[in-house]
Amino acid sequence: MRPTHFVLPALTLLIGLMVVARSGTAEPEKADKWVGTYLKYGRYDTQRQGQFGEARAITISKHDNGYRLSAPYDSWTFTEGEKGVLSDGKGGIGKIYLGFAEFADGKRVSVLRAEFCYEQFILYGIRGKEAN
Repeated sequence: MRPTHFVLPALTLLIGLMVVARSGTAEPEKADKWVGTYLKYGRYDTQRQGQFGEARAITISKHDNGYRLSAPYDSWTFTEGEKGVLSDGKGGIGKIYLGFAEFADGKRVSVLRAEFCYEQFILYGIRGKEAN
């Protein structure tokens, strides 16, 4: 048998191995930019508790039909109608705007601005949730 007869099977085997190797390396799933736990800071926050008046933790979680905030905002469902903006879609409560803060050491953290019909506040990302 001539050496040229091995070229086609060797090429086929090489391409097959490349396809198998590529399919085995899936890209890591990107973390949802909204989901996480945040500290609520507002100008007229009378709900602070604890010895030092600690900021309340608000959690945002993903559900089938959108995003939900923890109490006291758990009766509304928000969707991302436009990039970086969560809204209840009905104009009932208001909107949440996505932002980031970057520090001198290069670390970034998610900062959300909530503009509701009856209050405005900032949600500051906590617990190791770093922005990308």
